[in-house]
Amino acid sequence: MNEADIAASIERLMEKVDYYLHCELDDEYNHDRPDTARDHLEAAMRQELLRASAIGLVTSIASTARVGSGGDDLIA
Repeated sequence: MNEADIAASIERLMEKVDYYLHCELDDEYNHDRPDTARDHLEAAMRQELLRASAIGLVTSIASTARVGSGGDDLIA
């Protein structure tokens, strides 16, 4: 992942964190839904970790393909 990908992932997660904190800390908020907010936060974290893992896997495969073929015959 490059810096832009990491920044975008962090921003997506922080939106979920902000929502979760709002649910937990806001006195006027109906406190029946923090579990739902926590579930959304957990799902967002899992999604971002899977995205990062997939990017790492593809990068690793591409790197291995370049090394194995000498890098001369890759299609861009």
